Amino acid sequence: MKRRYANIKEVSEYTSLPVKTLYDWASHGRIPSIKYGRRVLFDLQDIDRIMESLKRDTNQNEKTVNKIVGDIFYGNV
Repeated sequence: MKRRYANIKEVSEYTSLPVKTLYDWASHGRIPSIKYGRRVLFDLQDIDRIMESLKRDTNQNEKTVNKIVGDIFYGNV
């Protein structure tokens, strides 16, 4: 059976994010969490969606380089 919920230490290892960052994000509502007594649990499906949304657009770097090269070539600098 695949686990759906994980504690903060497990999510930290899963995402390579520091525990402190996860606590901060959870307390500010940046990531959904479940507070159960003193424990904080995270739905791994939510974590996967959030990490996916944080990915950078790989084409953005190419667009920036092309604009800089174009500006230099056409004397717009």
